[in-house]
Amino acid sequence: MVADLTQEELKALGVEGDTPQDTLRTLVGRMRTIQNKQVELDRDNKALAEENARLAQGESGLDNRISAAVAKAQKEAEQKAEGVKEEQRQLSKALDELKERLLNGGAGGSSAGANGDLPVGLGLGAGDEPPAPASGEGMVWIEPQDAMQMSRDGKMTLADVSASGTGGALQFPSRFSSLEDNEITRQKAELARNAKNERGIEDAATPVYTLPENSTLVGSQAMTALLGRVPIDGKVTDPYPFKVLIGKDNLTANGIQLPDVEGAIVSGTATGDWTLSCVRGDVQSITFVFSDGTVRTVPSPAKSTDGSDNKNRSGGSIGWLSDEHGVPCLAGERKSNASTYLPTLFALSGATAAAEAMAEGEMTSSTEGTDVTRTLTGDAGTYALGKAVSGGMQETTNWVRQRYGQTFDAIYVPPGLRVAVHITRQLPIDYEEQGRRVKYDAAVGPQQHLD
Repeated sequence: MVADLTQEELKALGVEGDTPQDTLRTLVGRMRTIQNKQVELDRDNKALAEENARLAQGESGLDNRISAAVAKAQKEAEQKAEGVKEEQRQLSKALDELKERLLNGGAGGSSAGANGDLPVGLGLGAGDEPPAPASGEGMVWIEPQDAMQMSRDGKMTLADVSASGTGGALQFPSRFSSLEDNEITRQKAELARNAKNERGIEDAATPVYTLPENSTLVGSQAMTALLGRVPIDGKVTDPYPFKVLIGKDNLTANGIQLPDVEGAIVSGTATGDWTLSCVRGDVQSITFVFSDGTVRTVPSPAKSTDGSDNKNRSGGSIGWLSDEHGVPCLAGERKSNASTYLPTLFALSGATAAAEAMAEGEMTSSTEGTDVTRTLTGDAGTYALGKAVSGGMQETTNWVRQRYGQTFDAIYVPPGLRVAVHITRQLPIDYEEQGRRVKYDAAVGPQQHLD
């Protein structure tokens, strides 16, 4: 076979110049390679056939599941429809019985009783129905609840309709409650407090002490620094909060000691005064800690969790701060970035104007009547350079204004300052027996101690 091959065929097979033994070995090697590829091809074909069979079986199973689900849904719908029809039949039967009872009662039958004209289930309980009229005229006089009568001493008083007349006068089944204390009145009061940004101070627990209006809590110490932003156009955006600690020995209300109160924590917001270089503190809430660990916050904490308590709220203040000498504005240090912002803005604005002037110097304006014509008569490169520098400086100036435009001036007072808290609203210090406590050790019995 090899001897019959031409020189070109031998070269294509890569056996040019080989001995017959080399050529045979080459052909045997290639045959083995072809056999291996054939085996792999058969294996792949078998795998594809198995995959096709599995997919066909899965598709058949999916069709069966869909058919079963549809049949189940149809069966449930039929059952629900049958249930609705049964309820309709029962309701129709009940209505027929009710009509029959009403017809029998309206005919004056004795089986209906004295109140046979009232539908079943009207909502009146036993004893609520008005008694039948004594006479056959069909009219009964019922005294109004606010009827006035003349007393023995000649004064007009509210009549006691339950005791008037012989045998007691007829009354309505129920009395009206006080019109001043109802849900509408309570909601109106709540809306009024929300409009004023005030939180209600309610006496819902056992009264213990009262901080009257214009009380002074002396000997307090600022726990945090007071950082007061200077108002811009009369407004302060997001004022900084502060806290003040009041010890047991210094917790007094106009000189009256509060022995059962271990201490108090005052929180509020601060605003700055640039002219006087001082900080004003508005007290928003006070938390009192009793000797057994029970805590009481006045006013009651807001139920919302949106963080609105940290924002400035006009009308929500319950007091203010002063220093030990009674000055209502705490002296501090001025903080401002105007020294860096203004020179930067000045340099950028000057560079923008200079570049614009350089570009305009290459232009010539001519007037003819009411028309003004501007023509580039100078160096075009200088004009382009001036415009490029002017545009770049203008964008830089805008960026600086946007970033530094959010800045503000502030007055800084370091922590640890001795202050006095002045109360402007009456604050009830109540004790809640089931209220929250800092520690619950006192409430744990001997059999309930922890391991």
